[in-house]
Formats: sequence, C-alpha cells, structure tokens
Amino acid sequence: MRLSSLGDIVLTIPLIQALRVKYPLSRIDILVKKQFAGILKYVPELSNVFTIDTTRGSEGMAELEVFLKGIHYTHVLDLHSSLRTRGLRKKIGGKLLIVNKRSLKRWLLVTFKKNQLTDAPDVIGRYFEVAKELGVFDTGQAPILTLPKNLDTANGFRIAIAPGARHWNKRWPAEYFIEIAKRFIDEGALIELYGASEDVAIASEIESALPPEYVQDFTGALTLEALPEQLRGVRLAITNDSGMMHVASACGVPVVAIFGPTVKDFGFAPRAKNATVVENAGLYCRPCTAVGREDCPEQHFECMRGVRPQMVIDAASVLVRNS
Repeated sequence: MRLSSLGDIVLTIPLIQALRVKYPLSRIDILVKKQFAGILKYVPELSNVFTIDTTRGSEGMAELEVFLKGIHYTHVLDLHSSLRTRGLRKKIGGKLLIVNKRSLKRWLLVTFKKNQLTDAPDVIGRYFEVAKELGVFDTGQAPILTLPKNLDTANGFRIAIAPGARHWNKRWPAEYFIEIAKRFIDEGALIELYGASEDVAIASEIESALPPEYVQDFTGALTLEALPEQLRGVRLAITNDSGMMHVASACGVPVVAIFGPTVKDFGFAPRAKNATVVENAGLYCRPCTAVGREDCPEQHFECMRGVRPQMVIDAASVLVRNS
C-alpha cells in the first residue's frame, strides 16, 4: 500500500522489481490512489493495480476491505502508514510489515535543524527495510519504468521543464525558468513544458515569454499513461522537488532537480547516476518543511531565489555532455 503521492509511488518500483525476481510466481498487487494508477502501466512486475477514489470519501471502502481480505495475502506491506492505510491494513489479513518513516527525525531536522538522518536510508531503502524478512535487499537500483521497446522517439534537442510542485515554496521562480529556457533556445533546443492541471498558470507564464515556435506546452494535457512515452527521447529535464522529477528520471531522462525548502537528507533525491540536485546549500533556515508550504517563514525565499539560473545551467551542461 502506497496511496500517494506520484513520486512516492515511483519510488516503490525497485522493491516491486526485487520481489518479482525473488518470487517469480507470486501475486504482487499494489493499492494506490486512483489518480496515480496510470503510471503503473509501466511496471509489468505487478500482478494487479487496485485503487482508492478518495474524492468519494468512505464510500466503497467497506467493499474494498472485503475484497482484499478475500484474496488471502501472505503479507501486507504498508509503505505509507497513513490514517487510511492503518485502518485498512488491520482488515486485510496476512502478516503486516510497516514502513519506518523517521517522522520524529524529520521533525527534529525541520524544527531544530538537528540532523539525525545522515546515516538513514533514503525512501527506497526504507521500503526495502519493510521487506527485509522476505529476503530482498536494496542494491541501490534507481526506479526504472519499462517503456515499449518499439516506441518512436522524437528527434531534436528537446528540453523538458516541469515548473510546478504541489506547494508554492517548492517552485523555483518562473522568471528563472524563463531565463534558462531562453539560453537553451539560443543553443537550438525545443522547450517542452510538463505538469499537472494545477501547474497551468506558471507554465503559461513561461510559455508567453518564449518564442512560440520553440516551445510546446503539455501541462495538464497528458494522462499519466501518456506522460512517460512523451518523455522518451528528451535530452534533459529541469524540475523542482516534485513527482515529475521521479517520473522523468525513471524514464531514463537526465534530471536537474532544484531543491529549496527541502533537503536531500529527507531521502527523496533521485538515485539515478544521470540526475543531480542543485540547492542553496548552507542556508540557515533550510529545511523549513518536509513536504512544502504556501509561504516562506523568513519572508526572503532565498532557498529558491539563491539558486541562480547559472547554477542550473552549469549542472545541466555537465549532464548533457555526459549523456
């Protein structure tokens, strides 16, 4: 069980793949929120994808509990440990294995800047901790989405920009995205904008500042099923600390991820060798949140404004050169 969010679900893939290798004939199902199920089209190691429609409240939950209990699972892995999964896992049956989210240590880092996460595994590693007794172990593998081998790849120097994030203070300023997009256009790149429907406003701001023949806006226009196939062949993705960061990386796209209020110690940084994090390291107020906020507590937003466009350009140049 890992109900949300998009990035967290992508991070379950190495564990799912390891379980399939260890138990090739087993039934391995996953339960996620309905809006995230599409991305799991590209995880063939799963037997079934079950969903919860949280927009319906508790409607249908009783039926789901009865249905899942009737499958007679030997093990139930709760990789979320939320209020909803805690209620559900007690009624399914099977041996319960529950993630250690290090919530107290995250709180200490946010509140007192006391870092006890230095030696903690990343989120993927924490998922593997849950399955330790099943005989699967973390080898450091990054998430990989299995795309069709015969998929056509669009030609050209395509740069993906994903300017959105669920919370305001995890979004790099639009004017910075515009600046680096213009730099890439000067080098002959086509800019492609990606994101969910709630990212349309910032994407439109960026698009309107660029030459129309060099930009294509997919924000809010692609389903999760279509997103990985559109990303195939992209030379580079520039993202915030968001679900798009993990999806692009799992598609094999080199990723420059911009971290502001959050830090890599929380365990969500991409694992892939062709991914890098750019941040305003050493800023006294970082991290101010583990998940994101709608304001800057210090009123200066230096965690993001201090990540200058040239820093991102430099990191991107290294990745493109080595790809």
